[in-house]
Amino acid sequence: MKISELSSRTGVSIPSLKFYLREGLLPQGQLSAPNQADYSESHVRRAALIRALRDVAGLSIAKIKAIVDALEHRELYEVMGQAVDSLGGETIAEFTPAQSEAAVEVDRLLGAFGLPAREDSLARHQIIAAFASVREMLFPGVPGEFLEPYAQAAIEITTIEQAAMPGLFDLEPESAIEKAILGLALLEPILVGFRRLAHERRVQDLIAPAAKQ
Repeated sequence: MKISELSSRTGVSIPSLKFYLREGLLPQGQLSAPNQADYSESHVRRAALIRALRDVAGLSIAKIKAIVDALEHRELYEVMGQAVDSLGGETIAEFTPAQSEAAVEVDRLLGAFGLPAREDSLARHQIIAAFASVREMLFPGVPGEFLEPYAQAAIEITTIEQAAMPGLFDLEPESAIEKAILGLALLEPILVGFRRLAHERRVQDLIAPAAKQ
């Protein structure tokens, strides 16, 4: 197919496709004439992935490039880790003493639940930073066991999500990553939204009886 058809099928503009080709996000097509190239279904899948990463997950070109490079040279589970780490924020360059103490308990918890504890995992760093702040500003001295219900709830939710997407990893790698990224980007706000509403109801339940007195 020509680049115009690739654009039509993916919803990505021709200028954007040409930019992705220049940046190496899309592989070059097969030259059919000095200034023309033919593109395949693999280009459709890759362009769809890039669009999802840009438009839904809101990733920068640099982060998309890291995912694409990983897709070319690593195992799929490593690409998934790269994709998850790209969804927001930065890892901590150096832990504070409080964060280092929190990291010990977080890593122990991750190990107990069989969750990844990669040194460079953004999710791990976010949990460590948040838990250290919780100890400092909300619940001084709270033990790592405080986080267990959160870990258990996350595992149960991901089990439900994976059941809704059977055969995900039987797809082409680009399609699998696209679905996984969309799942993370689109379902996380739902989880956060329900939690906030639950807190709102809890506050209403506590305040309403007092207001009636």
